Amino acid sequence: MLDKAIDGLKDELIAAVQESVRIPSVAGVPEEGAPFGRNVKLALDHALNVASQLGFRVKNVDNMAGYGEWGDGKEIVAILGHLDVVPEGTGWKYPPFGGEIQNGIIWGRGVLDDKGPTIGALFALKAIKDLNISLKRRIRIIFGTNEESGSQCMARYIQTEELPAAGFTPDAEYPIIYAEKGVLTLTCHFPFSGDGPVKIVSFKGGVAPNVVAATAQVVIRASAEERRRIASIVDAWNGPERSGFKIVEDGVKGTITIEVQGVPAHGSTPHLGVNAILCLVDILSSMDLMKSQKQFIHALSSLIGMETDGTSLGIAMNDDISGALTLCLGTIDGNESDVHFTLNIRYPVTKKDSLVLDPLREALEKAGIAVTDVRHAAPLYMDPESPLIRTLQKVYKEQTGFNPDLLAIGGGTYAKSVPNVVAFGPIFPGQKYTIHEENECWSIEDLMKNVKIMAHAMVELAR
Repeated sequence: MLDKAIDGLKDELIAAVQESVRIPSVAGVPEEGAPFGRNVKLALDHALNVASQLGFRVKNVDNMAGYGEWGDGKEIVAILGHLDVVPEGTGWKYPPFGGEIQNGIIWGRGVLDDKGPTIGALFALKAIKDLNISLKRRIRIIFGTNEESGSQCMARYIQTEELPAAGFTPDAEYPIIYAEKGVLTLTCHFPFSGDGPVKIVSFKGGVAPNVVAATAQVVIRASAEERRRIASIVDAWNGPERSGFKIVEDGVKGTITIEVQGVPAHGSTPHLGVNAILCLVDILSSMDLMKSQKQFIHALSSLIGMETDGTSLGIAMNDDISGALTLCLGTIDGNESDVHFTLNIRYPVTKKDSLVLDPLREALEKAGIAVTDVRHAAPLYMDPESPLIRTLQKVYKEQTGFNPDLLAIGGGTYAKSVPNVVAFGPIFPGQKYTIHEENECWSIEDLMKNVKIMAHAMVELAR
């Protein structure tokens, strides 16, 4: 009966997901009433409006979060999703904020991470409401707006709102995520001084710390003879498979621009991508740059190179629960005077952040690189025998017929921010996912499957 009710909401659900995807809710400049930017606020307004139209009690939490709620009872079951997205990047088959449907697939940034599942949760609750299923707990769909940039939204929610007795976030994989690695995001700085015949005047790449850089560009000022030498070095470069480059020379300005194409991937799985920034570092390491810039490039080359496990930085580690540490150099922004870059590190759940930070700082500072900012999200571990885990396992087994194995991931979700919550869905085992990649998409069939699984999970947790 519940599945049939959800099927009856299909057209309305798809339309609402498309509307949300069409809002380019990348973090922007803070404004009055829009702490994470105007477009992020528009996405929150849209979700609150959908929740209101579906007949739920709604609340805007200081324009940083919000929720739609139904039912009675002293305790709540919470489903947490986020409406902000990472930048779209390039190379899309269909418009990244078009929400187009082609061959039964919805295309667009955020459709999978995490607008589709979040809007889908509202319609799962709508079906429960329409059937007037008797429950002991209220069910609350919480909308976050800053998950991709630090989860300040959930910090504010925790300060002012009720915490759940149980819940899940549909922002990872099935069956159930019971462990999430700790996440460290560092901003680093290196000053340039002096001058020379070959000089970097601009170095830019990446879209976010938690995304493997798909593109990177460096502009070098040099004499005509040096530009020819640089071009020959680039032409001879034998980069990783799936990488590429382009050279543009400007004789009037006396510059040569090198653009490198890599392959994007989520920052928690950097080995699945090709980092364009690190490819460019590899190319630059063969050039006779001015002294301080050469020192910086050689430092990155020797300390990171093309590694994704932190070996040369002295921070490689692993455990039996969550596996190996991962490292992603996500963004870089430099000019003639200095350069800033970010490192996104996911460390095993049984380790302490100091085991990463202490040797990392030492290695970087020895190379003249200063760490100017550190953001930390501690690891998550949920007891496999907990009622929440057992209930979600029961639902997954009943709805899919597959074994409800427990997973540990490198990705960080809202489960780290709010107690009594784990990640549950939306990607099924064996599926290729496009989170943080170009051509992010989600089949309508899988969207509907997810809404049904979430609905049954809500009912079981709220009984």
